[in-house]
Amino acid sequence: GLKSPVDVLTFTGREQLSAPFRYDIEFTSTDKTIEPESVLMQDGAFSLTAPPVQGMPVQTALRTLHGVITGFKHLSSSQDEARYEVRLEPRMALLTRSRQNAIYQNQTVPQIVEKILRERHQMRGQDFVFNLKSEYPSREQVMQYGEDDLTFISRLLSEVGIWFRFATDARLKIEVIEFYDDQSGYERGLTLPLRHPSGLFDGETEAVWGLNTAYSVVEKSVSTRDYNYREATAEMTTGQHDA
Repeated sequence: GLKSPVDVLTFTGREQLSAPFRYDIEFTSTDKTIEPESVLMQDGAFSLTAPPVQGMPVQTALRTLHGVITGFKHLSSSQDEARYEVRLEPRMALLTRSRQNAIYQNQTVPQIVEKILRERHQMRGQDFVFNLKSEYPSREQVMQYGEDDLTFISRLLSEVGIWFRFATDARLKIEVIEFYDDQSGYERGLTLPLRHPSGLFDGETEAVWGLNTAYSVVEKSVSTRDYNYREATAEMTTGQHDA
């Protein structure tokens, strides 16, 4: 861990459904000899607070992200301090570092995902939760061939309409993977005004600065074909054409 205090200079973050978040955080420290080994794979937390208000005490963090440090850079040094950058990601991002060849038999998709998280990545019950409305049938056989674990489980989940997001357990100070198969997991209620900034003045309020539209060509028709060795002559082709 870091023994000296740090000052955050800037950060960039990326969050989306069904994918690990990623925050690159640039900071300075009076410790000019921070070693990668003391930072990488360590638990980390990054708190976001509102801008300070003159005369007001330090405000409570609006949000705290928990995860693990997966990247470290020593950017520069001066006579007084050094500039570094770390990458904070959820532990689920580490699944990309594990490639497997495996066969799963007579298990549902949620069971396969849970098996991988528990047995291969030592996650426990508090690390993830399934909030599913539907029942999922057992699959006779599922093969993982050369895929990393995150790609594999993401593929299985998308096939049956299960998505995931990340929440925070403030008591345990960990990130929690939440799996859903409907809209009940969506966060609603955030309303932002559309306000174009004037010069360098942005109105000093959170707002959407602009909108754009984009167009692209798409497929005109979609067809799928399957094969069942038990009924080799059965026609298992279906398609949907643009009306």
